[in-house]
Amino acid sequence: MKFKIIWCLVSIFLIVLLYLGISGRQVDVNTDMVVDGLDNETAQIMYYAGLAPSSHNAQMWRAKIYPAEGKLVISVDETRTLPAVDPEKREMYISMGAYARSCILALEAYGYNTSHHISDNGTTVTINYKKNGMATDDGLITLMKRRHSDKREYMSTPLPELFQEGLNGIHGTVYFAQSSDGYEFIKKETLAAAAEQQNDQSVRNELAEWLRFSNSEVTRKKDGISAEQMNITGIKKSLYYLFMSRESAKGDAFARKGYDMAVEQTDGCAGFIVISDNDTPRDYVNAGMHLMEVWLYAVRNNIEVHPMSYAVENPSRRIELQRSLKLLNPPQMILRVGMIDGVYGENAQVRRDLKDYITVEK
Repeated sequence: MKFKIIWCLVSIFLIVLLYLGISGRQVDVNTDMVVDGLDNETAQIMYYAGLAPSSHNAQMWRAKIYPAEGKLVISVDETRTLPAVDPEKREMYISMGAYARSCILALEAYGYNTSHHISDNGTTVTINYKKNGMATDDGLITLMKRRHSDKREYMSTPLPELFQEGLNGIHGTVYFAQSSDGYEFIKKETLAAAAEQQNDQSVRNELAEWLRFSNSEVTRKKDGISAEQMNITGIKKSLYYLFMSRESAKGDAFARKGYDMAVEQTDGCAGFIVISDNDTPRDYVNAGMHLMEVWLYAVRNNIEVHPMSYAVENPSRRIELQRSLKLLNPPQMILRVGMIDGVYGENAQVRRDLKDYITVEK
C-alpha cells in the first residue's frame, strides 16, 4: 500500500512536470542555417564556426560574407556585451577572436586556404579564403563539435607530459599543475574574486539575464546558459527548471551556491592553463584565437576545459597575477583543466540562427 502511494505521488509529479513543459530531455535548438544569398556549404561552415566559445554564451559577434571576393569580415556586436563582468569589453574581443579562429578552422576543414588580418583597433577580423581542392577534414569538424565547457569536478591526475609540452608551442600559454605554487596562487585569487562577484548585485543580475529556465526558453532565444551547459541533466534538470527562476537566480542563496561550486571546481582539477597577451583590443582578439587552439588541443586529448574568469575580470588582480606568476604579459584567460572520471562531455550546441548575425554582401 505504501509503495502504491509513493508511486502515485511520483506519477503525479511527473505529470505536472510534463504539463508545465519542464523536461529533463536533451534540448534540441535546431539552429536555422538559411541565410539569403548563402550557399549550403558555406552555411554549414558558418554553423560549425559558430560553435566557438563566448562569455555567458552571448555570441557577441557579427559576420559579413562577400562570396564573389572570397572574403569574410567579422566584427563585434556591441548590443550583446556584459557590462557588469566585462566593463572593459575585454572578453567581448576575446570571444570575437575565438569565433574568428573558429571560422578559419572551419573553412580550412572544408578545403579552403585562408589568410586573415586583424584591424589595428581590433574591431574587425578580415578572412580571405579560396578553395584548394582538398577533401573535407571530418576529424577537425568533429573536434569543433566536441568542444565544450565542463563544470564538473575533474580528477587530480597529472596531465600527460606530452600534452603539457605541446602547450608550449601555443603563444602566451603557460600551464600550472596542481602541485605548483602558481596553481595555489591562481586558486586563491580566483576564489577571492568569486567572493567579490558573489556580493555584487549587478553581476548577479547580469548572470540571471543570461541563464535559461526551460527548454522552450532555450529553443526560443538560442543563446545563454542552459541547464546542460551547467552539467545539469535528467531529473535534476527538471527540478532545476521547476524551482529556479530569474528572480531567485539574483538572490543570496544562488550566489552562495555559485561560490561553493567554485571552491569545489578549483579543488577538483589537474591544474590551470593561463593564456596571456597585451592589454589592447587587438591583442584580446589574438588571445581569443589562441584560446581556440588550446581548447581544441585539449579536446583532441580528451581533456576537459572550464574557463574560470573571475580573477582576470579584475584589472588589479590581472596585474598581480602577471607579477606573481612571472608572465611576460597580463593573463587574459584562465582555464581549469583535467580528465574526467566518466564520459567525456559534449557541446549542447545552443546557437542562434545564422541569419541573426550573418549577412551576405553581393
